[in-house]
Amino acid sequence: MSDILRVRALSAGYQPDMSILKGVDLKVDAGEFVVLLGPNGAGKSTLVKTIAGLVPIHGGSVKLRGEEISDLPAHLRLRHGLAFVPQTENIFAQMTIRENLQLAAQILPKATRAGRIAAMMDTFPDLASRPGTRAGALSGGQRQMLAVARALIVEPEVLILDEPSAGLSPLMVADVFARLKAINASGITVLLVEQNVRAGLSIASRGVILVEGRVAHDAPSADLADDPVVAQLYLGGRAQEGAQ
Repeated sequence: MSDILRVRALSAGYQPDMSILKGVDLKVDAGEFVVLLGPNGAGKSTLVKTIAGLVPIHGGSVKLRGEEISDLPAHLRLRHGLAFVPQTENIFAQMTIRENLQLAAQILPKATRAGRIAAMMDTFPDLASRPGTRAGALSGGQRQMLAVARALIVEPEVLILDEPSAGLSPLMVADVFARLKAINASGITVLLVEQNVRAGLSIASRGVILVEGRVAHDAPSADLADDPVVAQLYLGGRAQEGAQ
């Protein structure tokens, strides 16, 4: 079985009588990089939050490596190898870089914590150069890198991110996405929610378009980028830019 994450007939939402997701099916293979696209309000963030254990499931299932995790709380899904970086409130602004990493490492055996913190410092040299800096003083891109480092410190198999490019300059977006591509190349499966269609399709191997809580298209990124009908209907006509 090549799929590491599988969602079947998933219905979910913040209120019991109101499902935002309406029977979503999604398969992500081990080592794959998948981007979730779609108009505002399509359910993209709700989907990844549901997979991460932060939104109640009304029906269907979420499986990781074939194991049912639908009823597991978020912290146990992390222990099972699924890490989630939310769009906001993903770092502790009053803590230093090192303190943020130390807190994230508390889930690990004590003997391995220092080594994992050191590994994250090696992976993100911008953080290593200023470990005593308060996280709230970092740039937007540096904050995102710290949030990703916090997620990676437990060595997850699947990394899920909700719009990490939000509010960043084009230069910072390029830097963040280059890091994500390198993380994926290291063997970690990545599922990314992204409003920046051009950037998302350029780094992911496959794109999934959600519309009104359902999967409307699921295809290789290059195919979506080259499809003018898909771009016009669901992506604001911007996908063609991503092919340039």
